[in-house]
Amino acid sequence: MINDFEDLSQSELDELLAVRHHLHRNPEPSWQEFETTQYLRSQLEQMPGVKIYENGLETGLLAVIEGFLPAEGEPVTVALRADIDSIAGTELWKSDVCSQKPGLMHACGHDFHSTALLGAARLLLKHQKNFAGKVLLIFQPAEETTDGARALIAKGLFDRFHPRAIFGLHNRPEVQTGQVIVQPTALMAAKINFEIEVCGVGGHGSMPHKCVDPLVCAASMIQTVLTIPSRNIDPMKALVCSICSIHGGTPQNLIVDRVEMTGSMRYLDPEVGKRAFERLQTIVASTADCFECKATLNVVEKVPAVINHPLLYPIALDAAKQTYGEDHILQSDPCLATEDFADYMQQIPGFFYWVGNCKAGDHPYAWHNAQFHVDDEALPQAAKLLALSALNGIEALGRR
Repeated sequence: MINDFEDLSQSELDELLAVRHHLHRNPEPSWQEFETTQYLRSQLEQMPGVKIYENGLETGLLAVIEGFLPAEGEPVTVALRADIDSIAGTELWKSDVCSQKPGLMHACGHDFHSTALLGAARLLLKHQKNFAGKVLLIFQPAEETTDGARALIAKGLFDRFHPRAIFGLHNRPEVQTGQVIVQPTALMAAKINFEIEVCGVGGHGSMPHKCVDPLVCAASMIQTVLTIPSRNIDPMKALVCSICSIHGGTPQNLIVDRVEMTGSMRYLDPEVGKRAFERLQTIVASTADCFECKATLNVVEKVPAVINHPLLYPIALDAAKQTYGEDHILQSDPCLATEDFADYMQQIPGFFYWVGNCKAGDHPYAWHNAQFHVDDEALPQAAKLLALSALNGIEALGRR
């Protein structure tokens, strides 16, 4: 643990707030974060001691800060990650830093996360003489489409830099500024997105006996799929199973020959997900057979759960105590939203925080709400938390 930790100065904090406001005014969607990437690069280029690396993708970037102390043996690398993309939406929160790009907004606080990582970089540079390892900074594209992390991994992220651990954070508007959630176990859900196609035999609505109606089959399929959580899963374990869209036919006098549906399942326990998906497969196949239809089930996307690693919990807890104070550290029930930070956790130990960002007395508009906004006063703590996670991680892992 580093004693006499030097915080951001007021002038540095003012500069970071200007960065956050610039990013907020100029949101870009997943895989189109070109201006955001260049702007973040320009910020890092102003920091002597930061080495910038290409990530093999068109957007996002990587950087490394190396400590000045000599390492005993192989230097430990710890990674810090922030996401950089926005979502589609029209911002309704009134402020002087609103989105200037119609139809796009930072409604999940990724501008806050990116700026916090830049702040962590500044803090790490202040303390280069105090650590003997490397910190990998990951400015990740495409978290909203939950495929940015996988893309970076596929481009050899871990083979190139060999981090021993990774830390990240997400704002949590339901938690007050000055508080942080440090969860020792599961924090966010796994997700399976799927498509179902039901095929029958179309024809005239007056002669259903000469047709095979896929809409009737699909209706039965929906009703049965929705029984999976209540009849196939332990009621003490979380599962949300939803059919989210159905498309088939337009004429009033026609029985269509094809229906398409999409859906998702969210869960915390991998065994729950396995059981639920097995039941989904069986229901789709058997219901189609019952109605003399044919059906196909395709997995569109699968994201694992965010489960904090027990090895990193004491490191994260110490960083949170140093940043927020012991009385401001909370635990929470996990939520069934997903985060592709979980993909990194499949490769190396990882830890993910929720940091409070709701000013006392303010309304906590949820992620992706058109009135969502962050509290700038939460920024210096988020930056410090990331920096201390890296420094404490290097020190602790270096002893192993």
